[in-house]
Amino acid sequence: MEIRIKKTGSRVLTGNVSGTVNTYVVIEDGREFLLTRTSHTHGSSIGIADKEGILYVESDDGRVHHQMAVPSGACGLNSDDEVVEGLSPLALRAVLMADQCNESAEITITTKET
Repeated sequence: MEIRIKKTGSRVLTGNVSGTVNTYVVIEDGREFLLTRTSHTHGSSIGIADKEGILYVESDDGRVHHQMAVPSGACGLNSDDEVVEGLSPLALRAVLMADQCNESAEITITTKET
């Protein structure tokens, strides 16, 4: 398996909360994903560009999920949750590492099956 990650952009958040949004292209086994890493004074998250919601790794199945809060009819919230096919937990960890280290060069991760 090969994962390639490249930072493609960065923008500063303005308004009520200051922070940054960094954009990364992730290519994993031929599939391309455009991910955003948002960091601000209240926390941080990782998501899919141009989609609301967050990405996380589900501990029960070990897969990457996309979750989005959706208003429900009774003044509550429902959450839509779907598996992101083709995106591994290793790729998410690598994006987080690249973001924390402010890495702008392309990163390639190669794993071998035993």
